[in-house]
Amino acid sequence: MLKRIHNRLGTAGLVIAIVALIAAVAGTAFAAGGLTKKQEKQVIKIAKKYAGKQGPQGPAGPAGIKGDQGPKGDQGPKGDPGEKGEKGAPGKPGETGTFGSEPLPTGQTLTGLWQVNEKGIEEPFMTISFALRVKPAPALNYIKLNGEAKEGDIANCPGSGFEPKAEPGNLCVYESFRNEGFAGEFAGEQAERPYGAVYKFTNFGSGFDPLIKGSWAVTAE
Repeated sequence: MLKRIHNRLGTAGLVIAIVALIAAVAGTAFAAGGLTKKQEKQVIKIAKKYAGKQGPQGPAGPAGIKGDQGPKGDQGPKGDPGEKGEKGAPGKPGETGTFGSEPLPTGQTLTGLWQVNEKGIEEPFMTISFALRVKPAPALNYIKLNGEAKEGDIANCPGSGFEPKAEPGNLCVYESFRNEGFAGEFAGEQAERPYGAVYKFTNFGSGFDPLIKGSWAVTAE
């Protein structure tokens, strides 16, 4: 029977006839309440046998419009603490800082300023305080404004009133200013301590405001 149909309709016609037959059978089956299991298998088998090959994939369509950003999600639960990291390598040694020990280290220098301005007092005092103790007590050197040494040896004081310096074991007291015509004089040592010294001046006049000032440097031995 199929041969006669094939001779009359050809291959394409035969396929169409089978598809129509399947549709009719399926329609009748659905109308009657559905296909039997056997009928379902026969339909699937026939459909697979005469189904054409899958065609190539078509080109991708244009990208759609970007959608609106969705609402922010709920915050997730807190994670567990991480494992303790390994101990890092020791750092490089730091640079040597300024000295802070007591007494003042050998060869180190302290500097400062001094001033005496005492109107009406004939013998005022000048006080010098060291930030660190200096042991042994340094030798006194007083350098006048003209560069002459009133006390000590000028070779022990290579600086000036504006750049005070002292050789080890010496305290150098420099004049950097005095009133014109001022007759006040450095009277020498009164008291020396590891943390400073007190010196006296004489001939302070009372006719004007006497002023004498300068700088000092002390270097530990």
